[in-house]
Amino acid sequence: MALSARPDMNVEEFRLIQEFVNERFGLVLDENKAGSLAAKLVPRLDDLRLGSITDYYYHLKFSPQNRAEHLNFISLLTNNETYFFREEAQLKVFSDFILSVLKENRMRAHDRRLRIVSAGCSSGEEAYTLAMLLLESGQFVWDWDIEVVGIDIDPAVIAKAEAGLYGGRTLSVTPPHLLERYFRKEGDCYRVKEVLQRITRFQQGNLLEFADHFAEASLDIVFCRNVVIYFNDSTVHKTVEGFARALRPDGYLFLGHSESLARITKIYEPLRFPGAVIYKKRI
Repeated sequence: MALSARPDMNVEEFRLIQEFVNERFGLVLDENKAGSLAAKLVPRLDDLRLGSITDYYYHLKFSPQNRAEHLNFISLLTNNETYFFREEAQLKVFSDFILSVLKENRMRAHDRRLRIVSAGCSSGEEAYTLAMLLLESGQFVWDWDIEVVGIDIDPAVIAKAEAGLYGGRTLSVTPPHLLERYFRKEGDCYRVKEVLQRITRFQQGNLLEFADHFAEASLDIVFCRNVVIYFNDSTVHKTVEGFARALRPDGYLFLGHSESLARITKIYEPLRFPGAVIYKKRI
């Protein structure tokens, strides 16, 4: 019987997949996801002409051509639901406090570069939000060299971010004047204007290998919100250590409102603001 007629996963198959996901991507795969994941895997097994999820596991683990399938697989695992101007309290701290502090620090050092990374950027909404806030601040004009970089393990969402075409609920809380200033209407959707694309770029990469993508002490701010909640503690520790190596001594880390480093590491100092906690790299 074809596997497509039987989208289930036995306990041992789930354990194998769970261990692979944890080892390769650092993700914790909940047991209640077994049924939905099995259904998502059916087309992949059909495409690869594999007879079972066990065969698929061995393909992921040992096939010489497995890297391409790793990218297909991660697209099935990740939750890419996001929207512009998410978690307003943190964005207010970013705009009203962090940018001013960093500008003063850079001016004193005669350094007019600013680098911000959206880690786990999904389809680019956060990166473009940060780019809008940078431009709206009015603090980094003339000869400033500014850039927002989005990085995500899923090449499909990176392609969408680079295309910069959005619609539906993803724009639902975007202030109307910013929608008009930074987007142009295309049918039922909105396309990011060139003024934003000039200061943003996107790349595919694994956050567990973050330090391989960015030079030591080269970044000012890392946003990694609603991502590490899916990691185990050891993976969170490895990931935020990679961020710390890439951050400048006065760099900042933004996590999601339900994510904390309290029992993970002392590399960062928590800074508390109304409705938001931000982490500053300890010098």
